[in-house]
Amino acid sequence: MALEIERKYLHVDFGRLRLALAEARAEDLGAHFESNVVYDTPELSLCKANKLLRVRSQEWPGRIRHELTLKLPVAASGAFKAREERELQVESAAVMGSVLMGLGFVAAARYEKVRSVWRLAQDAPGGAPMLVELDELPFARVVELEGAPAALDTVAALLGLDKYEISTKSYHALHQEWRSAEGLPPERSFVFGPEERHALRRRLGLPDEAAASI
Repeated sequence: MALEIERKYLHVDFGRLRLALAEARAEDLGAHFESNVVYDTPELSLCKANKLLRVRSQEWPGRIRHELTLKLPVAASGAFKAREERELQVESAAVMGSVLMGLGFVAAARYEKVRSVWRLAQDAPGGAPMLVELDELPFARVVELEGAPAALDTVAALLGLDKYEISTKSYHALHQEWRSAEGLPPERSFVFGPEERHALRRRLGLPDEAAASI
């Protein structure tokens, strides 16, 4: 059980941010391709209760990790989003998915992203490092800061993120806003098209097809 505390920054120039991270001597933890399946009841009762049940697969060259995550309702302030999350590493996303569907859940949404993770070990309240996550989504580029609430503003200013729009909304909510602005109908899933997925996976040194089915 852990408390996830984060803040999103929208429309960030990734090139400038990477330079700022290097200047701040942040540790580059590498990038991975991420595939997610959100499970819910047929009536979407978890979504309506602001809960998230998800199976995630993260792929690096030669390595893959699968996780089952339950996120409980958000406790948000205007400055950051905090929610309790419970995670369990599983051997197979496909098998975990079949277990959930056997219990009556359905695959309610799918989404993908490429995430680049940096760790800023700079002194922060409580001595905890800050994670800076650069996310490439099918509809946007977003940066997440995750760490101690008291350090968010300091780190944002250090990296120049304080110049960008802040959001505590979920990626689902941001996706719905984007689709509405583009005159598109609502859609819960957001995944890359085949050509873009192929290019992204090649850039990451991954095989053309995912190592695990979800």
